[in-house]
Amino acid sequence: MTLVRARDALCDSRIVVRVEADARPPRDRRSPAIYAVFHTEEQGGGGLFLGLVTEHQIARFPQRIFADLIDPRVPPPVASDVPLDQLIHAVGDRGQTLGMPLAVLERDGSFVGMLTPHSIVEVLLQRERRLLEDARRLNAEIRSEAEKAIEQLDIKAHYDSVTGLPNRQLFCERLLRAIAAHERDGNPVVLLFLDIDNFKPINDNLGHLVGDKLLRAAAERIRAAVRDNDIVARIGGDEFTILLNGAKETLNGALVAQKILDGLAQPFVFGEQQVVVSVSIGVAVSPTDGDTMEQLLRNADTAMYHAKSRGKNNYQFFSPELNVQAYRRQEIERNLRCALPKGELSLSYAPRVDLRSGGIAALEVSPCWHNAELGTVPPDDFIPLAEETGLIVQIGAWVFRTACAHATVWRAQGFHDLCLSFRLSPRELDDPQLKDRIMSVLGTCGLEAENLQFEITERMLMANTAHTLAVLRDLSNWGVRFSVGDFGTGDASLRRLRRSPVDELKIDMSSVRDLDPDSDDAAVITAMIAMGKSLRMDVVAAGVETPEHVAFLLERGCRRGQGCLLGESLPPERIAALLAGDETGFFVA
Repeated sequence: MTLVRARDALCDSRIVVRVEADARPPRDRRSPAIYAVFHTEEQGGGGLFLGLVTEHQIARFPQRIFADLIDPRVPPPVASDVPLDQLIHAVGDRGQTLGMPLAVLERDGSFVGMLTPHSIVEVLLQRERRLLEDARRLNAEIRSEAEKAIEQLDIKAHYDSVTGLPNRQLFCERLLRAIAAHERDGNPVVLLFLDIDNFKPINDNLGHLVGDKLLRAAAERIRAAVRDNDIVARIGGDEFTILLNGAKETLNGALVAQKILDGLAQPFVFGEQQVVVSVSIGVAVSPTDGDTMEQLLRNADTAMYHAKSRGKNNYQFFSPELNVQAYRRQEIERNLRCALPKGELSLSYAPRVDLRSGGIAALEVSPCWHNAELGTVPPDDFIPLAEETGLIVQIGAWVFRTACAHATVWRAQGFHDLCLSFRLSPRELDDPQLKDRIMSVLGTCGLEAENLQFEITERMLMANTAHTLAVLRDLSNWGVRFSVGDFGTGDASLRRLRRSPVDELKIDMSSVRDLDPDSDDAAVITAMIAMGKSLRMDVVAAGVETPEHVAFLLERGCRRGQGCLLGESLPPERIAALLAGDETGFFVA
């Protein structure tokens, strides 16, 4: 049979077997590879030789791997629909040597190429790579869809569908965590319970669509009134709850409640509709008002209804005592905003005395406030509130301007070396206009920067290091002096003190007032005086109340003091007599 006939007979063949060189006809022995073509019956296993074909001719056929693997010793051929990896396994089971090239035929018998061990490995690798890529892609898609589904389920399970806020379930989980944390750190758990006043008539008259818009808008304003780590939840209908995380004081609930009332005071506008609402707020604090989730929620709810009974649009603490405190705080803030325009503020001056001579070393300036409704309000009650609300900047500017005007009068009376000491708050220190304001007032009053001293706290010295030091050094270069007040109550380091333009250390009055020469306080004060001297700073002791205090301080090298023994705070009209020596209300060593 000719090669052409053998090639043409491939369409009907079932088996192609390699013919070794010594078994070939002489004329074909030099050919690199020749294969014998057989026709095999479907049954019986017999074979009819059809002819020979060269590898060159075989190479002309498509080189894809898709069909039967033909084993000449095990007829009939393996079915073509068996996967490739199973076909390889089947060939191995039949004892086929994979080192022998195998012909690959279509189901109709047409030849498609040769299968070698290399091609088997390559095909399997490609298939495994493809399967692996498909598996990875499928897994990624499944994982992504699963994560989306879980996220959606979590949102539905833990968040309100209208406002997007946490729902009752999630809020209760966070509240339980907060109660557990209270047992570890002792911080109070502050819970607010809010109810929108008269929401049902609004919802009924304007429709549920507007009602939902109102709930969403109210939720946004409530959320804006709290910190990012506080939890705001809608627990049903028109009721909201707030958990103040990490609250340090129980009265923080009053501050947040007032912010919410102020935030909801402005009308809500939906297209052409304008809606005005208010809320009633109840506040409960753990452990005072309960140490379980159920107790806190119930007591905050009770306080909320108490707020409604008092006319709505207000907040009430569950504890009557806290209600009194919160109400006074609210009244102080409300009246403090009008104190300056009404002229209710005045100044007092506490003498800082040289313990050896009894001479006045400086006058410490403090604001005083007398309100027709509240009476005389101590600085310790309104100064922290002024700091929180930002009013301290306006009040501080007025104090500085007014005290410098008083000093101008006293200078005209002959008291030229007078030094004024002012307490500087963190907000004032952060005010970019501080230096310009100081220089402007000094220029107007004709005072020198050397006549000024500003008192800062240890915490202010440690916080905002770069900014604080820059401001202090800038003013110090102009001649302004600085004192670290309440020294011994903070955490100022020796290194920080050395780097700062501080001229004086003021020992806290609590350390001096209860001083016993044999106590630990005595050793601490002795060390602080020694530290000040080593840093070449003046040291002044606050809280000097007895002659024994004076003797103790002088013995250890502290030359200045302040306290009730050395002179009470006086109004400006009595300062001239004090400076002239006519006042006898202070101690002279």
